[in-house]
Amino acid sequence: MKILKWLDEEIIKEYKAGNKIRRVFLQTIKAALLNRAKEVGGEISDEDEIRVLKSELKQRQEALEQYKAGNRQDLVDSIQKEINILKELLPAEMSEAEIEKIVREKIKTLEDKSFGSVMKTVMAELRERADGKTVAQIVKKIVG
Repeated sequence: MKILKWLDEEIIKEYKAGNKIRRVFLQTIKAALLNRAKEVGGEISDEDEIRVLKSELKQRQEALEQYKAGNRQDLVDSIQKEINILKELLPAEMSEAEIEKIVREKIKTLEDKSFGSVMKTVMAELRERADGKTVAQIVKKIVG
């Protein structure tokens, strides 16, 4: 619920500053969080907030690729601003070196050192702090 509180304050601040584009986007994110709260029937946890934000980020990153492929620079610029705002809201992701260190530590403790087993174990720990694609690349590099 920390993010929702922050969004309330930020929306008011942006409204007073006359920054309509940022305000409307923050309201969109707030609506996504409130929809998730409605789905679960109450308040959502900090982890749930992060999941919603990551989902919103992923949608925009996919749209960004499509806009780039379609040579729509106007839309690329717009969606990039939204991506930057979402990245402000999300906790900083771990570096590849940090992820690799954790992967190597987890592999030492596992009997089954297959890709799937390692991914399952590592992602259980890193779910909110690292991108799944990055983790998969590192596990693939290490496990083979």
